[in-house]
Amino acid sequence: MRTEPLTIMILRRAGTVWTGRVSSRLLILAALFFVCYITVTLLLIYRYFDLRRIHQQHTAEKAELTKSLTTTHRELDRAEEQIALLTTYIREKREESSGLAQGGSEGEPSFPELVDISQLKVAYQGSTLIVTFNIINTQEGNRSISGHIFVLARLKGSDHSELLVYPSCPLEEGLPVNYRRGQRFVIKRLKPVQSRYTLSNPLNEPLILKILVYDDEGSLILSKTVEV
Repeated sequence: MRTEPLTIMILRRAGTVWTGRVSSRLLILAALFFVCYITVTLLLIYRYFDLRRIHQQHTAEKAELTKSLTTTHRELDRAEEQIALLTTYIREKREESSGLAQGGSEGEPSFPELVDISQLKVAYQGSTLIVTFNIINTQEGNRSISGHIFVLARLKGSDHSELLVYPSCPLEEGLPVNYRRGQRFVIKRLKPVQSRYTLSNPLNEPLILKILVYDDEGSLILSKTVEV
């Protein structure tokens, strides 16, 4: 089948007419070229936006992973600090046990070995007495423990009527009447504890601190007296 060429006529202002012939096959090829060009262009544009979306998604995932890694490093550092404190505590307890075995001591009443304290410090801020220490979970395994803490303070040589109790709670026979009013704690390894007392007069003598720890059922699991 033969295709006749197309005749194109252009009328000029002067009245002359320009006539030319264009092959219909050439027009078909040109149309096919433009169709292919537009199709390929659209595909490339679609591919560009698809790659851009994937890049943005990967960037967001990378940022999330970086944040998660930073958090993990921070938690690892905190765990290493706690392990170092526990190692120090265990070494001190071994030395203390060795000393008791050699010399003997009255000590505190025996309690189940569930918790203990370490790093006890006393500081003054004006008329405020601040006592800080770490409560340590001494249980074997990875079990957490919770309960309530009281810190009783008095001057060495004073009677029990001059006791300062934190948190504030009436005493009966030297013990809080309601263990639930103690400072709440939940620990897996160790936890810093702070107690504060407002003083009417400055203290110039050694203090006797008594730390009482109750479990959630109200059983006394630690009673430790320390002179500072």
